Amino acid sequence: MKQNSTPAMFIGAVKWFDNNKGFGTLALPSGEELFVHIRRFKVPPEHIIQPGEVIVGDKKPDPKRSGYLAQNCRILKRPEDWKFVISLLDKEHTVLLPDSHGREQKHNLTSLTARQLLRTQPREHIVAMLTANFDVHFDSSIFISYAELIDKSITGVFEKETAYEILSKVFDYFGKHVSHQILFRVWKESMFRYIGYPAEGDYEIPELVFNLNATEINCEDLARISTYSYGKSFCTDFVNALFDDLETMDKQDIEPLLPYIEFLENEASIEKIQTLLQE
Repeated sequence: MKQNSTPAMFIGAVKWFDNNKGFGTLALPSGEELFVHIRRFKVPPEHIIQPGEVIVGDKKPDPKRSGYLAQNCRILKRPEDWKFVISLLDKEHTVLLPDSHGREQKHNLTSLTARQLLRTQPREHIVAMLTANFDVHFDSSIFISYAELIDKSITGVFEKETAYEILSKVFDYFGKHVSHQILFRVWKESMFRYIGYPAEGDYEIPELVFNLNATEINCEDLARISTYSYGKSFCTDFVNALFDDLETMDKQDIEPLLPYIEFLENEASIEKIQTLLQE
């Protein structure tokens, strides 16, 4: 049997590169270092390769020595490469790169990639790049991390006035195209400015959003919801549903639900619960 020689894709950052000799090493999130030669780029870079630049390519076994070589390399700089940023969001990818004194420092690969792409795009194309993949299929579980990354990266690359203008346009876009799952997560974290609203204060979101995400609501959330225009009825219905099978519950079933009793208005149910707890 032949060993599978299909190259594996990699993403890493330049650790050092000798532009005169045309070779250097890449730092990968796994801690591995990968040799790279200028001839292994799909298209020769038009600029001097700098430490910290993020590169993708294929990793193949080195036929001359143990280890691997980089081939089909490409520096991330196209707008569509922003997909790599999104793909890295749910991973703790860090690389070790030397500082000006030669000491290795940890760098977040997601942040490196984001800032690199922001620096290489015409300013008028940046909003389109950041919003191109935000649709109904966007993973709601990474939205807050995504918005935080955009916030930090934009403010780290551009001057204050320009950063504010870009972020306003991006977050307004998110607010106009937000799904109920993402809106619920924004509400949970009170990060309303990520959908175009001021950061201070609370906002009453549609009751339907809570109904669609009811399994993620806890007692602390109910206390907050109770202050909304529909809060009392929602809390009552929610807690009644929790105790809907009260007749078949025992003490062990009820104890985790005790914090919710304050929202229960059915006196007969309350008496039943108290009786069960005393048994």
